[in-house]
Amino acid sequence: MSAPPFTITDSNPADFWPSSTVDSVTVGGAVRHLIDFNHFFGNDARRWPDALTSEARRHLAGCLNTVETAMTLLTRDTKIGRLLGGLESSASWSSVQRMPFMLSPELMAHMRLRAAISLLGGQSVRVDGDPSADAVSGTGLLIGDADPEIADMAANLLLADARWSARDAGVSTMQADLPAEHFAELVWTTAAVLGTELYRAGLVEQNAAMTAMATAAYALLARHNEGAGPFALAKRLARSLCHQNRHAELLGQALGERRYLLFAALAGEVTRIEMETVLDVLVHGSDAQLAALCKALGGTAFDYRHLLVDLRIVRGERDDPTLVRLAARYDDLRDEDAMAQADMLRCPPPLRAKLALIPAVRAA
Repeated sequence: MSAPPFTITDSNPADFWPSSTVDSVTVGGAVRHLIDFNHFFGNDARRWPDALTSEARRHLAGCLNTVETAMTLLTRDTKIGRLLGGLESSASWSSVQRMPFMLSPELMAHMRLRAAISLLGGQSVRVDGDPSADAVSGTGLLIGDADPEIADMAANLLLADARWSARDAGVSTMQADLPAEHFAELVWTTAAVLGTELYRAGLVEQNAAMTAMATAAYALLARHNEGAGPFALAKRLARSLCHQNRHAELLGQALGERRYLLFAALAGEVTRIEMETVLDVLVHGSDAQLAALCKALGGTAFDYRHLLVDLRIVRGERDDPTLVRLAARYDDLRDEDAMAQADMLRCPPPLRAKLALIPAVRAA
């Protein structure tokens, strides 16, 4: 049986960009996705801080370039692989910038969190005289742990933190250490772009180009090790530390060192909230949600203020009087109200997404 033909069209969705932003209302995932694109690639009013926008673009471009390079290398001994050398470099990133609707809401959300972790970790590198920034103290001591499994996970996570926060001039490659579903999306996006570019350049017949790219994509996916990625490492390390009842001190140390991926993983184990949900609250949650999370972790008003100050680079600038006022109100937050917020955060994400679309019930 012959392979089914691949169809390429030049039509793009009309009026894709939102004409306005959404203020103070709950929006569904599709609408949030459009707003994300507007912030990520558009030149209108932004909701993301500029630093978060730039960092998310850096991570996405770097990962796409890495996947594209890997697919080119996988096909280098074939006729089509040799033709890829005639295409412009970073073709996938260029296409995504022209057609950002190729990316899914889930990938965009992951890149936001990844970029935030990178920015926050980069701050600790610039702290002068802060002993917690020394990799051989605090959580850094885990790399010499008596438990070889913990030592290995801690060392690999520390390397990932440093790798994400490293700065290169311009857009380069970045290790695509992503969860499996996000890695797969980048692979198939790159395969589609490269196959299309080969065909449109008149270098090869359409079906042959797409078949070759699909073969390379499957080979690349088979080599991907999701368990070695920072998100998976952080979860496994936090789980092991909690089982050994070592999480309490390390939670504070991770926060002090701005190792927010490890902090979120430990916080997730303590509160039974998904790590990604904890990160989303840290980066995008309301002040009330952040306060509730801090309270659920046993944090003080000082800890809450520390979070507010530390997270300004990813949540947006807040003046000092506002931060002082929020911290002063922290002790008024009742434990039962904080626990109710935490219970909502424990709901499965698809359920929380639907609940967010239903107007709140107000007392008469």
